[in-house]
Amino acid sequence: MKRVAVSTLVLAIMACCAQTSWAQYNEIPVTATDIDPDSRDTQTRIRFGQAQAAVREYLSGKTMDEQGRTLIRKFFRDAYLKSWTSKANWTQAGAKRQEFLRAYYGPLYSDQAARAMVNEIMVEFMREYIKPNYHPVLRYNAILLVGDLRSKEMDNINQTPEVPYAPATAILLSALEDPNQSDAVKVGAWIGLMEQCQLYGVNLGAMAGPEKTKVMDLVVKTLSEKAPPEGRGADAHTWMRKRAIDVARSIGNAGRDGALANALNIIILDESLPIEMRCNAIAAIGHLNYDAQTAAKLDVAKESAEIGKVALEAVSADVAWYDNTMTEYFKALMAPGGTGGMMGGEYGPGGGGMIGPMARPTSPRPSRPSRSTRNRGTSGPPSEYGEFGGPGEEMMEPEIIRDPIMVRMETLFRRRVKTHLDDCKQALVGQTTQIQGDGSSIREGLIRYAKNAEDRALIVDLSKSMLSMLATVDDDELWEDDLLKNSKTRLDALTIAAQKLASKAAVEIASPDAAAPADVPGGAAPADIPGGPAGPPADVPGGAPADVPGAAAPADVPGAAPADVPGAAPADVPGAAPAPMEDVPGGPAADVPS
Repeated sequence: MKRVAVSTLVLAIMACCAQTSWAQYNEIPVTATDIDPDSRDTQTRIRFGQAQAAVREYLSGKTMDEQGRTLIRKFFRDAYLKSWTSKANWTQAGAKRQEFLRAYYGPLYSDQAARAMVNEIMVEFMREYIKPNYHPVLRYNAILLVGDLRSKEMDNINQTPEVPYAPATAILLSALEDPNQSDAVKVGAWIGLMEQCQLYGVNLGAMAGPEKTKVMDLVVKTLSEKAPPEGRGADAHTWMRKRAIDVARSIGNAGRDGALANALNIIILDESLPIEMRCNAIAAIGHLNYDAQTAAKLDVAKESAEIGKVALEAVSADVAWYDNTMTEYFKALMAPGGTGGMMGGEYGPGGGGMIGPMARPTSPRPSRPSRSTRNRGTSGPPSEYGEFGGPGEEMMEPEIIRDPIMVRMETLFRRRVKTHLDDCKQALVGQTTQIQGDGSSIREGLIRYAKNAEDRALIVDLSKSMLSMLATVDDDELWEDDLLKNSKTRLDALTIAAQKLASKAAVEIASPDAAAPADVPGGAAPADIPGGPAGPPADVPGGAPADVPGAAAPADVPGAAPADVPGAAPADVPGAAPAPMEDVPGGPAADVPS
């Protein structure tokens, strides 16, 4: 299944790189030398190819017999997996892992008997390879591969999902609980655990009871840990807490006495954390179910008011960013030397006259043609003059070509608001998009647990204001100033609704400032817009479209490059160094510091 894009770039080589010399890394010699996959001997390579083809036959459904069992053990245990530890392959572990998944795993190679054998062998070897005496790149990819193991592949015909390989869960949890395990391995373990929990589903489905308890305890502990443990950088710790939020959404219950909900609230109320991270924690709150005893103690109005406070903070910063960015762009555009300062030639009379700086224009732009008439004439019968019209016939209305930089800024603004506000809305009313009546029929989000009609009405009012704002930023008929004007109107309504609920719950909410706060990432124009060096907020998932000027890397990968560009580990992780990733995201490669 897909990984979070940022997950495949993170923390590939960390503290352990600088602490162990190359000579200390284990190498396990290949014992089945007649099928050594790295041999340069032609006959050996031919035999390896023949063995590989025969293994694939068994993996893809050939009836398992003693010959098949012997071949699979010899191929994987005595040759293929041992070759991964050779010095020549240390930095190729990412490619080796992807090669295994492509050539020996997946729906094409999912015979149950053969899959069971391969899974047992992989667990045996990968559990060994995550130990400190193996190369860091191999260790990282070994734990990723543990998370990739499945006891059953997705069946598209019968519509049955993938089933995680249960023994892998214990290995992932053990790695995360081990205080002596490297952060590189823990990063890979979080990725694998997140995928497994998503596959197990709400309340972790068929996961064994002890593992469920361990997952809950681990997530609560990680969310509650504000300060990173010794030897871990702040960015790396924040990344791991974000993955704990992802797992919390899959758990789906608030825990005994609301332990998980309380841990998520630690994130939500921490104003020092990125707003995107706090919004993600809010969305996770909306996925939790409370038992009757815990629900009775829940202060729904107060929790909803805190959510409204975060939503207001996020959206007001987004609106201020868009307003300031557009203003700076137009100022630069109309300044001497700016492209908008040329008023002569085809742009108007007066030759090459220049005008000075000015504020963003407020006059209405030409009306936007309808979708049905944008590329053709709007009236009159067909003419002998063809598409260019003639006497008595209107000329074809020209297609409007928009400034691409303005379109990019507009797109980023819409994405920011939807990212933040939809998370907050989910916490209140779940996936609901239309609220009927007093909201008593809603069976998602915190509104289910409202104590009285007054609280429910205030939550409904706040949710409706969120839905109105989301509808505004989803309206592609609104451009530039109209989008900003309508967004400000919706922000005013959101402010009033949030403050009403806050007043009832005794939560303090200040009115949003008119200007972008100094610490709002991307408070100025994108980098290649004249007059503006800053870009989009670093804490918005995905940042901006790939071609958006000034787009920043996703914040939850400390120091990472854009998601589709092989990146490097964050600089603040001890021992970390930039290293190109392998051909597979998540598989670091190339130069590893000794």
